Amino acid sequence: MTYGIRALKSNSQKLAHFSMIRYADLKPVIDRILAFVSLLVLSPIFILIALCVVIDSPGGAFFRQERVGKDGKRFTIYKFRSMKINNDDSKYRSYIKRYILHNASYNLNQNGQRIYKVDDDSQVTRFGTLLRKTNLDELPQLINVFKGEMSFVGPRPDVPFAVDIYKDWHRKRLRVIPGITGLWQVCGRKHLPFEGMVRLDIFYINKRSFFLDIKILLLTIGTILRRDGS
Repeated sequence: MTYGIRALKSNSQKLAHFSMIRYADLKPVIDRILAFVSLLVLSPIFILIALCVVIDSPGGAFFRQERVGKDGKRFTIYKFRSMKINNDDSKYRSYIKRYILHNASYNLNQNGQRIYKVDDDSQVTRFGTLLRKTNLDELPQLINVFKGEMSFVGPRPDVPFAVDIYKDWHRKRLRVIPGITGLWQVCGRKHLPFEGMVRLDIFYINKRSFFLDIKILLLTIGTILRRDGS
């Protein structure tokens, strides 16, 4: 009896391990197919948003930035531009350093809660404010998903200067392909310190599955509909 129970547990663990490996292998293929279809369907919206961006303020329609992906591989991320061109990012860099090294908050909201997100409207364009509230500025990342650089769900890709000051255990979040959305986005992003975000990413990496990804995507839709900028 005892041997049978042990064998059953062992087989269950092997099956769970096999299922995770199988989904991990299929996920990039599923991502690319869905990204291709989404790009085709949403192409008229892409064109409309791009026109609105260039009409609203001087500069191109897209924002490009180097990010760090799986295993430290760098790539260029795409977004619709929501900020004025040639803006000074020294304040942003200074805060990100404090955020990573000391879990420092950016400011407090009207309820006295700590906000762990850069919230400087002075550099954001008028149309960019709408893009950020609706998360439509993230749509061009479908291109990154189609190229295999990102996934629909996963840890958010960080900028190189931030990754350079990671602690060793922080780098565990780089073990998988980064995502457009993830647990951080649906678990109170603005109110989580850096190490809280990293722990969520590690939890996701250890527990990732098809059903967890679907749940995160559904929760993301709810977050977008609330238009809280997360």
